[in-house]
Amino acid sequence: MITSIQLLKKRINELTFEEMAFVHLSTSNSPIFVKNYQLRSTLSFIYQNICHALVNEASKQLMPYLSLCAILDQLGICYDRKDKIKPRYANGIKRALVNFSELEEDDKLIDVLYALRNGLLHNLSLTSFDKFKNKFYKFRYNIEIEGIYQDAEIEWNGNYATLDTDPEKYTTHINVEKLRALVFGSIDKANDLNQNSLLELRLEGGLRQLYFDYVRAVEIE
Repeated sequence: MITSIQLLKKRINELTFEEMAFVHLSTSNSPIFVKNYQLRSTLSFIYQNICHALVNEASKQLMPYLSLCAILDQLGICYDRKDKIKPRYANGIKRALVNFSELEEDDKLIDVLYALRNGLLHNLSLTSFDKFKNKFYKFRYNIEIEGIYQDAEIEWNGNYATLDTDPEKYTTHINVEKLRALVFGSIDKANDLNQNSLLELRLEGGLRQLYFDYVRAVEIE
């Protein structure tokens, strides 16, 4: 079992993959200390930012969705699991949903969240076009729905004139609270796999890339 205490006397370059992944996947608001440095991952910062944003009216409308999708993307880019056949997807968010949210590869939620992520990431748009599925989406945030998403009553064809009449019929609803539970559960799953040595790194730059890309180190005097 990896714990913060056992890392105290280790130098950064002495950390094993499992120990570095432990640092990366930590969601604590406090840093993890190693010899001469304190470490904190970008994932821990964005995790805490999401928690803070969701209790503030001014910040809970947009950024949590973008940040939650970014976490999935990062998990899918960084890791695979040893105990499961690797997903067929190259995209990070899709890989994470199969590996760590444990969705089936044909689950419709994968396409919905991929489209949501693309719309928000590319130009902060609430509409999105999935060129692989040839499908258009118009999104709205709605914490009243029972699931993570609710399908549009009528599939939108991408024609904006269609939305002049009754746009709600063409709208896919997303529940941020349910999405948060899914994403935070995916982090927990990755952590559990790591503790059991069932996580593997898929970054071309290896352990150094995991460290330099995703971990902030502050020297302790």
